This record gives sequence, structure tokens and C-alpha cells, in this order.
Amino acid sequence: MTLISFIIPTDKDILKDLGLKSHAIKFIGKGSFIQNLNEIKFSRTFKHNFDKDNSLKQVIYLRKGLIWEFKKVISVKKETV
Repeated sequence: MTLISFIIPTDKDILKDLGLKSHAIKFIGKGSFIQNLNEIKFSRTFKHNFDKDNSLKQVIYLRKGLIWEFKKVISVKKETV
């Protein structure tokens, strides 16, 4: 099975799982996949609009059969160039 055939969690799905309204967060970039023999992981970066620190977070989903299961939210370090 290829990644192209997968339906990924939409922004609306992510907001619902996080229990937030659309004006509360801003999505950064596009989502990304990591696939190995045992699992497929999807992550999407976002930041809270009302966060004074402007910290980035990532929502993590794992593929279970035909559905995506919300797993957790993690903090992400900003890369400085």
C-alpha cells in the first residue's frame, strides 16, 4: 500500500481532536509521514495564536487499520539558522 492512497487527518479533524476552535491555532507548513514495517505516523506542526512564547507544537497520529488514531501533542524546538 502506498502513502498516496491514504486519507490524512484534515485540519478540521485535528482541531476537533485538540478541542480547539479554528482561530485558536495556526498550522505551520504541511503534515509529514514516517512509515516503517510496523506503523505509519502522521504529524502536523502548529502554534497557539495566544501563546506569548510562540512555541511550536506537533500533533501526532498513528494509522490503525483504515483510520488515524490521535496519539499525542509534543513540543518542537525552533531551528535557528
